[in-house]
Amino acid sequence: MLAFVAGILAVTASLANAELIERGGLFVKFSGGIAPEALPREARAPISVSVTGTVKTLSGERPPALRRIVIALNRGGRLDARGLPLCQRRRIEPSTTAEALATCGPALVGGGSYAAQVAFPEQTDFPSQGEILAFNAVVDGQRAILAHIYGVEPVPITRIIVFHIRESGGAYGTILTGTLPVSLNRYGYVKRISLSLHRNFTYRGQPRSYLSAACAAPAGFPGATFPFARAAMTFDDGRTLSSTLTRSCKVRGG
Repeated sequence: MLAFVAGILAVTASLANAELIERGGLFVKFSGGIAPEALPREARAPISVSVTGTVKTLSGERPPALRRIVIALNRGGRLDARGLPLCQRRRIEPSTTAEALATCGPALVGGGSYAAQVAFPEQTDFPSQGEILAFNAVVDGQRAILAHIYGVEPVPITRIIVFHIRESGGAYGTILTGTLPVSLNRYGYVKRISLSLHRNFTYRGQPRSYLSAACAAPAGFPGATFPFARAAMTFDDGRTLSSTLTRSCKVRGG
């Protein structure tokens, strides 16, 4: 079951589960899941996928800057963008959230949010937060998601995180890798970032979904537990914190 990233934000009971990872006093809490939990046993059905990472330190001191996010999704599902329009980075950078939607709305595949603590030299820390829009794209010939981040505090600013998408033959069949630009957290650090992916659309007269999965429970069983995703965050001091998010599904109709 494929599970990465809002209408588009789906909040279900499965999202309440979280995994807390610690390394050298640095903590990352990963949470996320799929919706709906009830799915056909064999045929794939549309799903929404959400993943959130929250960063803290034991001492309360400023954590290192986040540099890379990797989300590996279970191979039992499918991410399929065929038939969806593409968004070009140059068309949405810079732009407000409303401007990005007006330009690349047909390519929208999800959304989310981020929260950061910002500190300019010789000034005290102050919070910063913003909205994320996720657009279908191709970057350097590879499938990708453009995560458009727009915030207005302390000043209006646009940032783009490119999540490259690749297929894998292992347990996690789809891997999303995003590198955070230094400019995103040069004067601060990311406290929380979340992304939800979901898009239903029509292509050549047929209904389609950006993400789909089945609940592949054995015959006679009403549901199954599975490793939904493997999430990791890498920081500029070299530390990588990762966790496997285990979730469950129910067979629709019993």
